[in-house]
Amino acid sequence: MSSNHRIGDFLRDWRGPRDPNQVPGFTAKFGHRDRLGITQAEMAVLTGVTEGWYRRLESGRIDRPKTEWLERIVRILDLDEAQRHTLFVYARGQVPPPLYRPSGTVDPSTSALIQVQPWPAYLSDASWDVLLYNAACEQDWPWMKHGINVMIWALTYPEARLQLIDWEEDWAKPMASQLRLAAAEQPENRRLAEVVAEIKERDRVAARLLTDDLTTVTHPDGDRRWLYLPGHGDEEFEVTFRCFAPLGDRTQRLMLVVPSDYPAPIHAAPGGRPVADAL
Repeated sequence: MSSNHRIGDFLRDWRGPRDPNQVPGFTAKFGHRDRLGITQAEMAVLTGVTEGWYRRLESGRIDRPKTEWLERIVRILDLDEAQRHTLFVYARGQVPPPLYRPSGTVDPSTSALIQVQPWPAYLSDASWDVLLYNAACEQDWPWMKHGINVMIWALTYPEARLQLIDWEEDWAKPMASQLRLAAAEQPENRRLAEVVAEIKERDRVAARLLTDDLTTVTHPDGDRRWLYLPGHGDEEFEVTFRCFAPLGDRTQRLMLVVPSDYPAPIHAAPGGRPVADAL
């Protein structure tokens, strides 16, 4: 059997045990699932292609599928490093590209501050590349494990449109405004220019927002927005963003995503996790 036909065996093996309720926004789109596994049709929707196109991948009838599509599969199926490597070798005949890792340094005391937070907390640089995140952040924003830029994920990735409620008005427009203003203020920032160019190339809607939309937002501090969380079905959560910058390095952004109803009564959520701690 040729290597490109073997890819279907691996994908079926990875799809079978995947808990679909842990995929951000899955249950809001497809409903709660009492069994494990993600179907080919669901994979197609989650990765932004037709069902027929996805079936062709598993049957080995697509020669060298695009890297970005394979990376979507990595995120949806939560593949580890070895599985990601296997996916690229059998699907494209080459090893996967290295994940982007920003070069910024994080002070140990800042790291300690982020790690002890009960809510999702992360540190990003002037180009919105993630420098550090905590365990709560990895649970609610699993894409951060893959070295993805905050703006690129929110503005172009299909799963962002599932997880982020009222995606265009409440999330994409204000974030595109922030990015547009930052790029105008920092024309010398080459990485920031790369982020803008990649977003425009990846997604037509995001490109339109960056070019034509007149929303004016400089920062999200205090913004309240709605989203779905992995493992919590179609329950909608409202969160408040609190944003900080170290006085010693204002190119870094410390973000905390706090439940908007905090403090709130603690009661068990699905899986035994307290709702007030779910963010």
